[in-house]
Amino acid sequence: MNPPTASAIKPLPTPVEQELAKYQSTLDALHAGAIDNDKVFKPFRLVHGVYGQRQGGENQMVRIKLKYGVVTPDQMRALASCAEKYANGVSHITTRQAIQYHYVQLDHTPKMLRELEEAGLTTREACGNAVRAVCGSPNAGILHDEPFAIDAYSEAVFQHFLRGPRSASLPRKFKIALASSDSDPLQQVNIQDIGITAVTVDGVEGFRIVAAGGLGAVPVAPIKLYDCLPKDQLIPVCDALVRVHHVHGDRQNRAKARLKFVLKAKGDAGFRALFEEQLALAKADGITGQAFPDRLPAANPTPIPAAAGAEGQWRLDNCRPHREAGIAVVSVCIPRGDVPAREMRVLADLCEWFSAGDARSTNDQNIVFRRVKHEHLPQLFKELEKLGYTRQAHGLVDVVSCPGASTCQLGITQSKNLAKELEVALKSIGADARTLNGHINISGCPNSCGQHHIGTIGMHGAASKIGDKLVPHYVLFVGGGDEGAKIFHATMVARIPARKAVAAVAALAGWYQAERTGSESFAQY
Repeated sequence: MNPPTASAIKPLPTPVEQELAKYQSTLDALHAGAIDNDKVFKPFRLVHGVYGQRQGGENQMVRIKLKYGVVTPDQMRALASCAEKYANGVSHITTRQAIQYHYVQLDHTPKMLRELEEAGLTTREACGNAVRAVCGSPNAGILHDEPFAIDAYSEAVFQHFLRGPRSASLPRKFKIALASSDSDPLQQVNIQDIGITAVTVDGVEGFRIVAAGGLGAVPVAPIKLYDCLPKDQLIPVCDALVRVHHVHGDRQNRAKARLKFVLKAKGDAGFRALFEEQLALAKADGITGQAFPDRLPAANPTPIPAAAGAEGQWRLDNCRPHREAGIAVVSVCIPRGDVPAREMRVLADLCEWFSAGDARSTNDQNIVFRRVKHEHLPQLFKELEKLGYTRQAHGLVDVVSCPGASTCQLGITQSKNLAKELEVALKSIGADARTLNGHINISGCPNSCGQHHIGTIGMHGAASKIGDKLVPHYVLFVGGGDEGAKIFHATMVARIPARKAVAAVAALAGWYQAERTGSESFAQY
């Protein structure tokens, strides 16, 4: 097969051109000594998705907002090109479906931002005190029990807040996610500032809305505002909740500046009153929404055909029936979310050849090919096997981890290194993700970018004294999960030296394998 050719570059909209020009002129002003780095340039670059890296100097992390995880083949090629030209050659998939580059030199960021915009990708409001990427279910339009199609609503929410009047001037960051149903295995609505789930209540379609949830160092369960919000009211409700944060969020103490702390301070009744007040103001300002036509095809899934050997196991592990007959949904397991440029280009070609150009990133740091015909599964397996991407996705040995101290200024431990060691160790003891039925989440610090609070096994980096020496440790949690209508925050069980973390997790897996009863899952154990 010949590689597809990239689409022609289209002229950028005037506001984007003006934004890029302002970024370049502001960077020039920094170099000329005309503006202060910490007071002026730092908050400015954060709005543009440029974040200082642990290594200091000119090294930057650049984050791209993939709107609800959507990434086209041409965009994958653009990501690969930018990774090679400006970063360390790797695109890192985050736990919020975004892409991060590391080791980008500050003076290279203007060209990089332009090339990303030309590919239809944006870094705008990907960092800083802003409305971050709007996450959406990678399974939207796929699940058999979805009440209605949600992609149009995900797009509407994304566009409403992109470059919005309050979107980049909040007390702290603000996160939104949509789920296509409660059965969606990759939904995470309960850990967001706004969690939106498609539902049908008494025959009426709408959205269940929860708000002011979150993880971080202090996990908080959200408040439910609506059981079934009319679909055309979604945008006003989201706008009102951002206004609550804008007006009532703590601008003096960053540690208490998330929306969840407004909920804790005001209580359920007080928070509802603030929300209703801002909702009235939003509607008075002309903020409106709409109900979109439901384009979901009738559910008619057909089983994935069986196959022999390694391909057969891969089909069992990573292939699921689409709601349309003869179509498979294929999870591509990306170890620790890191995609080298060469592999990204191959994935772009495979997506175009075998998935009708339909792919999304996931919040467990993988990629999903969403429209693979059954007859294309053998060839797709062969191509993914060459890349080493046929390992089981979404299970215990598919460890989720933030970058940790390898690049993050806040990282205490090398969480990605631990993730790699755990993957090897769990395989060596015969731990099978198919039987363990759980997931491991690792954060390099208490801030939970690796979502350790909702891991079946979760760990975050810490430092403790042993004698007179400060030694890297991990705080170990068990029993977490986000299951749509309810959330389980994990329970802390131990604080262990980092060098013993692998042995501790391996012991847990071994105990489960030896002691479980019947069909008891690892999470239940």
